Amino acid sequence: MNPAVRDRLLRRLPCPASAGDPLAPHTTFRIGGPAEVFAQPRTVAELTEALRVARDERIPVFYLGLGSNILVSDEGFDGVVIRAQEDLCRMHMAGNIVCSGPGARLLDLTGFVAAHGLSGMEALSGIPGSVGGGLYMNAGAYGAEIADTFAEADALSEDGRVQTLRRGDIHFGYRRAPELENVIILQSRYTLRLGDQQSIYAEMRRVWKLRRAKQPLDFPSAGSIFKRPPGDFAGRLIEAAGGKGARVGGAMVSPKHAGIFINVGGATATDVAALVRQIRRRVYDEFHVLLEPEVKPVGFKEDPFAIAI
Repeated sequence: MNPAVRDRLLRRLPCPASAGDPLAPHTTFRIGGPAEVFAQPRTVAELTEALRVARDERIPVFYLGLGSNILVSDEGFDGVVIRAQEDLCRMHMAGNIVCSGPGARLLDLTGFVAAHGLSGMEALSGIPGSVGGGLYMNAGAYGAEIADTFAEADALSEDGRVQTLRRGDIHFGYRRAPELENVIILQSRYTLRLGDQQSIYAEMRRVWKLRRAKQPLDFPSAGSIFKRPPGDFAGRLIEAAGGKGARVGGAMVSPKHAGIFINVGGATATDVAALVRQIRRRVYDEFHVLLEPEVKPVGFKEDPFAIAI
């Protein structure tokens, strides 16, 4: 980014903003170069104005949740990275409907509804990331998805219009919500059902135990690297192809769960991308299945996961 443009952006943005902040501390992989500009809006008004300013300056924007399910380039992001704060992270109840800002932790949302004796989100307990990010990718686990309780969301379109998208407006699929790909979530609402609080907490504890038993929670990771292929599991295919424990630099296929890559120390985005390509090649050569990455690359000039087939 031209330094003059960067300085003008910093003056025009309506919220706390800085230049050159490293993104690695803001991702669950603990990987990534700096943001040219790192903006932290605290209200819907600040977020809306920050996006308008970036659009006016023709500067690309990346909306960062809690940094899960992404791989940030070693060169960082040449644009404005937005991280929601304060009002944009708050939640409140309206009867059996919970309203959440996009920056709230999904972990906090599941705990919040449980504390009010409401059921429907137990299986999502422990999923890392923000509510906005979880909605964007239709986060799910153990047979449930965030779409199951979703009612509606207020969203900002690319042209600056605010619209309300209801459940029927969005064609949720496996780890995708196409109508949300080009909008920014301002607030989302979920319909829950009254439940027995002891049973709700018992189910959440069961889910947490499953996560601890099956996932490598002791190392930084971005969660599942690949989407589940039809009728199979990425981890099973990777293990069967001899990929479990494979390593490039500080990036490793987890010996505990082959579907998750971990940062065992000092891993770079280049390491992870090379490992993704290696594993995709192994699985394709062995089973003729091309695994589709679930992790979103950020700041790369070309697709870092592409292989020739």
